[in-house]
Order: sequence, then structure tokens, then C-alpha cells
Amino acid sequence: MKKNAIITSKDLLILQRLLEDGRKSSASISKEIDLGREIVNYRIKRLIKENLIVKFIPKINEKTLNYQEYIILIKLNLEDELSKGQFVREHMGNKYLIWFIKSNEGWDLIVRLYAQSVEEFKLKLAEILESFSEVLANYYTIISSEEIAEHEKTILNRELFNKKTKTLDFKIIKDKNQTHLDEKDNFILGLLEEDGRIQYKDIATRLDISSDTVKYRIDKMMEHGVIEKFIPVLNLNKVGLFQYAAIIKCKYFRKEEEESIISEIKKAPYVVKAIKSLDSKEYFITLAFEEDREHIIFKEAFEKKFIDKIESIEMFKID
Repeated sequence: MKKNAIITSKDLLILQRLLEDGRKSSASISKEIDLGREIVNYRIKRLIKENLIVKFIPKINEKTLNYQEYIILIKLNLEDELSKGQFVREHMGNKYLIWFIKSNEGWDLIVRLYAQSVEEFKLKLAEILESFSEVLANYYTIISSEEIAEHEKTILNRELFNKKTKTLDFKIIKDKNQTHLDEKDNFILGLLEEDGRIQYKDIATRLDISSDTVKYRIDKMMEHGVIEKFIPVLNLNKVGLFQYAAIIKCKYFRKEEEESIISEIKKAPYVVKAIKSLDSKEYFITLAFEEDREHIIFKEAFEKKFIDKIESIEMFKID
């Protein structure tokens, strides 16, 4: 573990359980690791306060709902980092906000949302823009067509848990029968996107139904593959890594050239996650480096290897 990691061996035990199931209760974790429930609850809250755990979210299988994933980068009209930091702290409750970016020339925030239609996307986007309307300078949207790499578990096993795992290409989930969600299901899903660990009783109060009914509906969404699992969004900087986001824009190329770029993204040891945009010449990736200067090496090596295919690579440090 890196010397500037903020977590203890007990925190690691808790984090392992949360990575398996982000909704696992403090009581369940307490029994598994032989630590008091109140202590487990305190340590989870501390990991959130220390910003190692940014938030808990459901990992949604877009194919079962015909959902589209959107990544939106936002530029704030605030000059100094102190003002930006204060603004972000006040808005971290925003259900779509994932990361704060440190960049002198690019974007300041990354938000993520799912939508089943253009109309729904427009409504959610309007909600986001309204949230930041006081200081909004600009925004940029990336529409995901597929996830092409998912190496977070490999990186965490290597950096946190001293485990070796095989690096496997991300396999696209096979199409399942489309699942219809009613109004209550959609409302529950919206609350879970805001806080993946929200209590059944709190959802029940909002919907005026029983906690058992809420649990049944969430279990049903998981059984039908709508929700794959609940995961903590981690700030890897807090465990001694340097986390970045990047947008790779390419020129027009043939299918085999596209496959060579995707292959390079998949095998890069720094890549945490990567998605291909509906615009087939664009990729959004998150990366984690052991040394800060490695992001420059990665960018220069990628540009050199695909010198005739790359239009630009924008990289932003995630705070």
C-alpha cells in the first residue's frame, strides 16, 4: 500500500465487502469481520468523509432497459481552485456528480446519467444545468455506445489487497429480454442513483409503500438484470494513485484500425474503465498511475503509436 493511503487494515476488510455488495449492511459486515456494527458504520462514514468513497451507485445493465449512458463534462465560471472546491463541496449531494477535476485548461466536473430516450436525457440534462446555472461556463456530452474495458477490480486487487488477478477483456453483456419498469420502479432507481445505500424505509416513506415492497422491487430489478450490483465509486488518489480522465478523439479510420486502438486501450495497465462513444471516433477513459508523470508518458506513447489516427488527447486530473 502507498505511504499516503488513508485506510487501515480494518478499513480494507470493510472495503472488500462493499466492493462485493455496496448495499451490504453494517451488521452483515460486522459479523463477517468480527468488528462491532457501530465501528463498521463509523468507518464507512469516515471513508466517505475522507472522499475515498465518493458515493455508492447501482451498476445498471443498459441493455435490459434500452438505457444509454451519458458522460457530461462541465466547465465552471470560477477562477480560483478555492472557489471551485467550495462550490463542489456544496453540490456533492447532486445525484449525477461523480468527480471533481483539477485542470488549468479543461473541465471541472464529471457527471454521469442514464436515460431511456432523448426526451428523458434532455430533462435530466436540464436538471443538471439548472443545478450549476449560477457558475456554468460550458459543457460537453459523450454518449456511450459500449463499455470496452473494466479493470478496476484488477487495479484494486493489486494496489489494495495484494492479490493477483488475470486481466480479462470486458465482455459485453448479452442482450436480454427488455424489462419494463413502472413509475415506482423508476422512482426507486432514481433514488438509488443518488445514494446506492439509501435505506428501504427511507424509500418506502417517499413512495408511501412498505419497506418489504421496496426490497421486493429492488430484488426483482437485480433478478432481471436491470441492476447488476451496487458499487462504491472510489477516489483512487486516496490510496496513493494518481487518477485521471481522458478523452481520445480520432480521425476517420478503417475497422481494423479501430480494433487496434481498442486493443491498446484494453491492455494498458493504467486503464480503470473505458467507454466507446456513439461517435465511433471518440473514447472516454479513466486511468490510475503510480507516478504522476506517467500520465504524460501514456499520452505521448499513445499519440506516437497512432500518430496518423489521433486527432487529440485531453487529460484531466481527478481530485
